[in-house]
Amino acid sequence: MGEVKTAPVAAVLVDEAAFAPAGAIAFYEDRASGEIAGFHFQCPCGCGLMGGVRLIGSQAWRWNACRDKPTVSPSVLLYGADGRPHWHGWLRNGVWESC
Repeated sequence: MGEVKTAPVAAVLVDEAAFAPAGAIAFYEDRASGEIAGFHFQCPCGCGLMGGVRLIGSQAWRWNACRDKPTVSPSVLLYGADGRPHWHGWLRNGVWESC
């Protein structure tokens, strides 16, 4: 099965990403510095897979530092349990968009 495509999905901000709606994101902080270190997210297709985006440190995504309408780059690629690409797209202005 190839990558799934979705219509645009709002990235709803939640406290905990597990069992949240499709596209939901939950930020987490670095324990040492207290700064936002990244976020976990529910796959925008609604399948229940979770991914993560690192916002500090090596190999971090660039982001606009806006919790309400985050934008990250480069694109986000979520792999399925079989190790194959499952969903690929952008988070722009708080909306997930398939590539």
